[in-house]
Amino acid sequence: MRLIAICSLFLTFGVTSYSQERSLWSTDDAGWVLRKKPKEDAYERFFALGIWNVPGYTANAMEDNPIKYRADALRYLTQSNLYNIVYLPPGKEHDSKGRVEVTGSVGFYEMLKSYQSSLPVDLSLADKDYAIRQYMRKHARDKSFIDAIDTTIDTILESGDCIDHIWAPIDEIVNGGAGSGWCWHPEIGEVIRERIQTKQKGALLYTDLVGISRGNSYLFEYNYLKNNREMPAEPPYQMLGDSAIVLQERPLLGFVQGYSGGPVYVNGSTSYVDYDIENLKRLFYENLRISAQAYRNCGDVFGINSFIDCNRNPLLVGIAVDAIKAGISKSTPVWIFLDGNGYSIPTGMTTSEFVCNLKCQVYTAIAHGATGILFWNDRTKSDEVFNELATVVEELNAYLADIMLDTYIQKSVDNLHYIIKRKNEKEGVLFATNSSGEDEVVLYLSDDVQYKLDPYEVIVVPIDISTVIL
Repeated sequence: MRLIAICSLFLTFGVTSYSQERSLWSTDDAGWVLRKKPKEDAYERFFALGIWNVPGYTANAMEDNPIKYRADALRYLTQSNLYNIVYLPPGKEHDSKGRVEVTGSVGFYEMLKSYQSSLPVDLSLADKDYAIRQYMRKHARDKSFIDAIDTTIDTILESGDCIDHIWAPIDEIVNGGAGSGWCWHPEIGEVIRERIQTKQKGALLYTDLVGISRGNSYLFEYNYLKNNREMPAEPPYQMLGDSAIVLQERPLLGFVQGYSGGPVYVNGSTSYVDYDIENLKRLFYENLRISAQAYRNCGDVFGINSFIDCNRNPLLVGIAVDAIKAGISKSTPVWIFLDGNGYSIPTGMTTSEFVCNLKCQVYTAIAHGATGILFWNDRTKSDEVFNELATVVEELNAYLADIMLDTYIQKSVDNLHYIIKRKNEKEGVLFATNSSGEDEVVLYLSDDVQYKLDPYEVIVVPIDISTVIL
């Protein structure tokens, strides 16, 4: 496997090679990930401020050349203080900042691709993913699959166990992985998590549920099984209706549906159905609530990366946080992925306007209880957005101590979102956002304390909490 070769990589550009004990991880009842650093006695709250891909440095995908990807990323990380966690292939060389790494995405991607190719399924069919995933769901605890999981874990640990890390085995698990035709069932995520936790005590698993929150094939199964005992051997195309157009190259696309059975894509195309904002809000909430509940045993921390919709409507970020917590538990930690380099920048929006939008998304997520923000970056675009966003990330770093305080009050009404963090009996810090790109909103905390927020505005101000009317 290509990952093994990473062990031999030696970097010379300011990178230090060192060995340390790993951090131990846990979670608390307030939605926080807790970290006990090596050689320390106490667990502390950990706000994840993370990155996947570095524009201008990581020119190729992580799975294409893990060794080069890691080397290129470390060139940036050794001279940046902006992030505390990063997606990387495993290796023994760390940047001098000592960041936590998110590992497993490449290793499990390669293992699952290889394992699927060996199954008793006709791999020449365009809709093969359906049969593959149904087979794997029923055989999730076969010895051959357990052995493949264990080998993958061992390889990753041998390659980089000296580096502080958490795990992220399957990206977009409910969507079936980016670009896939059918969901990975909860049984697959559950057994992977069990094997990781068996082999590594105190491990933490991050599960990115979906890239598209409008619907997924798991929700089709969820509805189908309300009236049927099990899924059929072949895709039930008849359930799509007589007027359904099946794309030859992507025949399973019609099964990507919302919780109520509505389509995600216009019939016979890859274009989104044009839902208004009220329908989108309902779809986001119910789809993510149901999916999160089903996949609750696949991770310790959960998130999404629905860039297209969230960039157009930042309030959907807050709804996503609410939905995940509603589906699993109010105490579930949520780390949301945002678009860090303009992958789906809305048409006509300038870089500065988009960064303002992203800042609003960051603090809207925090106002709803997110305890981590991760930025995925499109490597194919210029680094203009990425570089301008750095000021927002730098400012967020300065606020982390206040964000990690206990919550005094948290509310959201339409496009107004706010959370007050409590320092002591009198002092607090207000974080508030206006997720509308067109209208101003007014926050009334008392007769004497009011704040007007312009479109996409974020305010962070100290506040006397004794004056706030709950």
